[in-house]
Amino acid sequence: MDITHKVKNTIQHHHLLQKSDRVIVGVSGGPDSMALLHILLALRHDLGIEIYAAHLNHKLRKNSDADERFVRMACERLKLSCMVGCLKKGELRDRGSLEEAAREKRLKFFFKAARKIRAQAIALGHTRDDLAETVLMRIIRGTGSLGLRGILPHRQIQGFRLIRPLLEISRPEIELFLKRRHIAFRLDPTNRTLAFFRNKIRWRLLPELERGYNQNIREVLANLSQILASDYGYLEAQAGKSLKKILRSVGRRTLTLRLRALQSLPVALERMVMRLALEQLKGNMNQIQFSHFRELEDLIHERPNGSVVHLPGGISMAKRKEDLVLRFRKFHRQFINLEQNRLSSIILSREEILLK
Repeated sequence: MDITHKVKNTIQHHHLLQKSDRVIVGVSGGPDSMALLHILLALRHDLGIEIYAAHLNHKLRKNSDADERFVRMACERLKLSCMVGCLKKGELRDRGSLEEAAREKRLKFFFKAARKIRAQAIALGHTRDDLAETVLMRIIRGTGSLGLRGILPHRQIQGFRLIRPLLEISRPEIELFLKRRHIAFRLDPTNRTLAFFRNKIRWRLLPELERGYNQNIREVLANLSQILASDYGYLEAQAGKSLKKILRSVGRRTLTLRLRALQSLPVALERMVMRLALEQLKGNMNQIQFSHFRELEDLIHERPNGSVVHLPGGISMAKRKEDLVLRFRKFHRQFINLEQNRLSSIILSREEILLK
């Protein structure tokens, strides 16, 4: 099947876009983003959408300005509106992971651009290979079913749909598409630098797995992610219903859960309920690890009344005779959607938002 039709099927299957949508396409000038731009332009009349390009110059490399000029000129030839942002030199230094900081700034810029033109969606050029790399990275670092969902086709963030129409397209398919249509693109030399963990996965580990273990490993990892995404989504929905039932009260900085109702849940559902409660109270799951969930399970089922567990980020849980009380020094108020029987809003963790 032609790559354009495959992308159209992905968009329709996952309901990524609607007629009359204004769509911001994040364009770095690289092969993936250039392919995405041209594919969406080819589909815009069939889908009934408007396309706008956005490019952020990070000022991280000597050729960053050349990348910006390339994107500007490409959009001019396509007679396409392009919004360009530019960071100050050194703005991303001393901000932890340089790669993560760059993603955060880029996403912030895309949201700003989307608000400016009242766009409904922001399209990013992540491929099936990116998905496979992300899943493998998280397996190596340690993760659960949430992390193994990898990169999702769409997420609702800050009122915008963040969509990835190329998630079912492989990197070789992208390269062939660009070659056949004589579409120019830019290559980022840092994508070959093995100092970055992702690049080690991309250029060393995955090729070795393909040669020596399974030549279809990328597809296998992508399929694993899709399966777990469906399973996790269902479990999350059921946990939202359970949390509504066992939530006794919501205070300014506390949540009180009915202890016996919590104890009666299956382990998988109990853990998900605790995750939702922590996200509702704390706003994210930063620093919370599997070992902390094991400690909470011990508190819920084994420890005597009056016991307290302290978690990273200012969270504490106290066991009473009838209740489990969660406290946090900064309460992020959320609301429970009674009609849908689940949490109406679950704040994404920083790692999810930045989509590895």
